[in-house]
Amino acid sequence: MKPSAVLLFMSLVFAALGVVGYAIPKEGVRIGGVVLRFPSPSEMMSESEESAVVDVDSTLSRLRQSAQMGEVRSTLDSLKFYKKFFYGDNARIYFPDNDYTYWDSLFALLKKSSGNHVFRVMHYGDSQIEMDRISSTFRQSLQERVGGMGPGILPAVQTIPTFTFSQSSSGMSRYVCYGDSTQPRASHRRYGMLATCGYVNGSATFTARASSGKRAQPLAKKFQKVTLIVGNNAANFSATCKGVTKTLPAAEKGVSLLQWSFKDTLSSVSMTLNGTADVYGIALEGRHGVSVSNVPMRGCSGTIFTRIDSAILGQCYRKTGVDLIVMQYGGNMMPSISSDKAISNYMAMITKQLKYIHKLYPHAKILFIGPSDMSKRVNGKLQSYPYLDKMNTALKQTVLANGGAYWDMFHVMGGENSMIQWVNHNPAWAGPDYVHFTETGANEIAKILSNAFLTYYDFYLLRSHCNSALVRQFMMRSE
Repeated sequence: MKPSAVLLFMSLVFAALGVVGYAIPKEGVRIGGVVLRFPSPSEMMSESEESAVVDVDSTLSRLRQSAQMGEVRSTLDSLKFYKKFFYGDNARIYFPDNDYTYWDSLFALLKKSSGNHVFRVMHYGDSQIEMDRISSTFRQSLQERVGGMGPGILPAVQTIPTFTFSQSSSGMSRYVCYGDSTQPRASHRRYGMLATCGYVNGSATFTARASSGKRAQPLAKKFQKVTLIVGNNAANFSATCKGVTKTLPAAEKGVSLLQWSFKDTLSSVSMTLNGTADVYGIALEGRHGVSVSNVPMRGCSGTIFTRIDSAILGQCYRKTGVDLIVMQYGGNMMPSISSDKAISNYMAMITKQLKYIHKLYPHAKILFIGPSDMSKRVNGKLQSYPYLDKMNTALKQTVLANGGAYWDMFHVMGGENSMIQWVNHNPAWAGPDYVHFTETGANEIAKILSNAFLTYYDFYLLRSHCNSALVRQFMMRSE
């Protein structure tokens, strides 16, 4: 075929496509149960998906650097850095009334953990944190800074492997209060602080061993103390660990702890249980320092805490000494959000959860991590979920209004349409579902979170050596 004929053919095809694009309504044509859409010529000539989003490499590089002091020549330079970070950086943590002292009592406990206190963090979330993703890097960063070891509290029965610890059990039934109808529910609400319950009636075993893989953070792979968290036990329930047997002689309806402490660090443990009890978890940690427990709930939107018996959950928190509760939710709710009313309904449910936790355990501080950017095809074009930005803003307002702190992961990533670049990044920071982080991407997010958290802690330490009135005056002064 002659080049002129090929050119004529292609011109006619493009002209025909243009006519079809103008003729078909923007909302498409419904044929049966299918809606056929066709992009208009202006849409086809608009920016590509990739060029319409931010440069996530430069964004994350700036966020990493913003949380590192670099050269500080004076207290005034330090204050200028913190002021700029707290009031203008996407990686900052939002507090009620913009009060940078809001976590002072929490940081006092974190500082104390370098001595004889265990600073306990519960990191709840959806499938974004499965396999100890995000939690493991956050844990390692805090343990490196102020001390601590171990993976935190493990469930009695583990169904989703982690790259930190491998574990097995026998003789225990598992019940959970989250997930779809295929997940086993208990006939009661005694789920404990992991939103799960392992039930033993007779003899059972539990074994856990640190992973030898490179992905396991080093400080999480060793521990000095083992704590068995049980409840609703019959008389003479016992547990044996490293040849030492601990017994609960009387029947207890509430929560009890059985503890073993070792002079040398361990990387594995086996335990035999005898009797009847609910098992809420096994903590593997140091005698002091930071302990971060990873609690992933696949398919959960963070609205299940009110399903847990308040007396049991409150006792679990009090007896183990929880200081910070991290809630990372919103992503699973996003596909069902298609109106302002749906956002309002979700905010009502989140408000209920926050008030429930505050009431049963007012000691702990709450940090809510909002959803990541998520992409889907709208009219054939890959873009952020239409209501994601609005829901993220509503979540921040709701959390702050209910006494929690908020970390805006959506804008940390780069905001609207940033997920596209996270997927296309080399190496990939997110998977082809345009929803979940890869391990590399989860690590990037966790490093920024850790840096932000420790930046506030550093500011707390700096202020302990400064005149608080003068610091407050500087931070409130308009530049």
